[in-house]
Amino acid sequence: MSLPEQATFTGHVNAKVLRIADDDSRLVAYEVTFAPEARTHWHSHPHGQLLLVTSGAARIQLEGHPVAEIDAGDSLWIPPAARHWHGAAPAGPMTHIAMQEAAADGSTVVWSGPVSDAAYNDNRPTPSKGAP
Repeated sequence: MSLPEQATFTGHVNAKVLRIADDDSRLVAYEVTFAPEARTHWHSHPHGQLLLVTSGAARIQLEGHPVAEIDAGDSLWIPPAARHWHGAAPAGPMTHIAMQEAAADGSTVVWSGPVSDAAYNDNRPTPSKGAP
């Protein structure tokens, strides 16, 4: 499914549903591809989120921390309720697998406002190979 600029993303994003929650498991997973500089808005996940970058380079920022960059093959755990954003670095597109557990009410994300261009480009990212 194509997710052009909308209330939760800046830039062009495509997402493929890999798994939806069901009676057996509350695990939800998506494969998401971001165009260069495309990114999510600020958001959090009630039970946290695991990101696995499969191609390209990702920028990510947890609220209160500097912007970090992770590469294909890197994974990152985002703790429950931690406000953050993630997207592609400027040099090219980025694809990641995003996995999170649905809450009892079925929700997986709480959205906030957009990430400004200044915030996206702040604190020149340095490879973190793990946590920002």
